[in-house]
Amino acid sequence: MKCLRIVLLLLIFSATITSSFAQVFENSEEAFSNASIKNKKVLLIFSGSDWCAPCAQFDKTILSSSAFSNFAKDNLIIIKADFPQRKKLPREIVKQNDALAEQYNPKGEFPEIVLLRSDKSVVKKLSFSNQSTDEFINEITPYLSK
Repeated sequence: MKCLRIVLLLLIFSATITSSFAQVFENSEEAFSNASIKNKKVLLIFSGSDWCAPCAQFDKTILSSSAFSNFAKDNLIIIKADFPQRKKLPREIVKQNDALAEQYNPKGEFPEIVLLRSDKSVVKKLSFSNQSTDEFINEITPYLSK
């Protein structure tokens, strides 16, 4: 009985933690569908998680911050299109990320950050140049109503 209580408490705690963070999707169709239902913009992030230093800095400075997570939870659906060199991704994800890159990042720049509407049209290409979380949020905010 004591184990059951502990498991239930852990489940409740993990559900609470999960709901307080922004959703980051690997599946783009699911993300765009969610964005359409929730009337949110999509932040598409092209990353090289295991080789791109600016990508790691973006993750550390922006994506991992509680301020951005709270902002994104209310305003954005996030897609992370990762292009690792050492880590293997499922074939479907690689194919999807390649298609996203062909459409939104043909020059292969990393990190490349694109703000999109739920209909997949581009609102704005954003840059990351080591700005603070607040500066990055301020860069996105004017485009949320467009």
